[in-house]
Amino acid sequence: MQVTVRAPQPLALPGDRPTGVLLLHAYTGSPNDVNSLAHALAREGFAVQAPLFAGHGTPDPMAVLAARPTQWWAQVQAAVETLAATHLRVAVFGLSLGGIFAMQALEQLAVDCGGVFASPVMPGAQQIAPNFMKYATYLDRLAERPDRTTALETALKPALAANQAAAATVATGLGQIRQPVFIAQGGRDEMIDPARSRALAQALPHAAVTFRWYAEAGHVLTVNSARQRLTQDVIQFLNEKENEEQ
Repeated sequence: MQVTVRAPQPLALPGDRPTGVLLLHAYTGSPNDVNSLAHALAREGFAVQAPLFAGHGTPDPMAVLAARPTQWWAQVQAAVETLAATHLRVAVFGLSLGGIFAMQALEQLAVDCGGVFASPVMPGAQQIAPNFMKYATYLDRLAERPDRTTALETALKPALAANQAAAATVATGLGQIRQPVFIAQGGRDEMIDPARSRALAQALPHAAVTFRWYAEAGHVLTVNSARQRLTQDVIQFLNEKENEEQ
C-alpha cells in the first residue's frame, strides 16, 4: 500500500489583535517548524503568516540548493506587506536561517519588533554542511535515487556561501536597529555555536534586547524540549510590546 505524504504548506492564521506575526522557518525546513508556535499565537489572538521558502517542502534536496537568499527575502517582503495592510503592528521572528531575514526585516522594513531563534546571523562555528548531507542522503535513500553525494556536495558549497554572505550583509546593519529584539538560544545547539547568539545581542547597541537561554535545548527550539517555554516567552514579549504602545 502506497502512503501519500502531504507536502508542507504555508500557514495563514487569522487574529483580531493589532499585531500580525510573521514566522520564518529554517534551512531545509518548512512552516511545520513553527506550526506549534503559530497556533499558540493564533489562540492568543495574533494573526500569523508562515511562508514556505522557495525550494523547500519538496522531497528533493537539490531544490533547496538551487534556491537563493534573494528569493527568500522577496517572500519576506511580500509577507510583511500583507500583514501591514491589515494590522497596526508587524512582528517578525525566524528560526535559524529564517532569523537572518527577520533581522533584515528589522533593518529595512516597517516592522515593529521581532527576533531570532538559534540563528547564525553572526560569524562563528557551525555544522550546517554535514547535517545537510545527512538530510539529503536520507531523502535520496527514501526516494530510491542513485547516490548523488558528489553532486550534492558540489551544489552545497555555493548555496551555503550565498547564505553566509546574506548573513554577513545583515550583520553589518545591526547597529541601526532600534526596535525591540527577542533572541532565543539553546545551550546544546548541535548546528551553530551558541556563542553566536550572545554575539548578536552585543551587536545591537540601540535595541532593547530580550535574551532567553534554554540550557538543555538543541538547535530547533520550536519543536524540541524548549518549545513550551519558548512559546510562553514569545507571547510574553509580544504582549509587553503591545502594552507599551497603548
